[in-house]
Amino acid sequence: MRQGIVRRVATLALQIEPDRTRVLQWILHTPLAALGGQTTFELACNGQGERVVALLRNVLAQPGATTPQLPHAHAAP
Repeated sequence: MRQGIVRRVATLALQIEPDRTRVLQWILHTPLAALGGQTTFELACNGQGERVVALLRNVLAQPGATTPQLPHAHAAP
């Protein structure tokens, strides 16, 4: 696993959710439906962390008045 990708994911995730504990839990334990149901950690370990980076950038780029949320198992990307 590359530490750099996990750090990049965490940095982006913290722009969405400022609570570090929640971000860590999300990285380790939340399956991402948009990415095949794997967790961020699993994807990073399998060399697919860039997919999570792209997903988070997409969330941050969404226009609108609603506050962005971290993607979850049942949430739309």
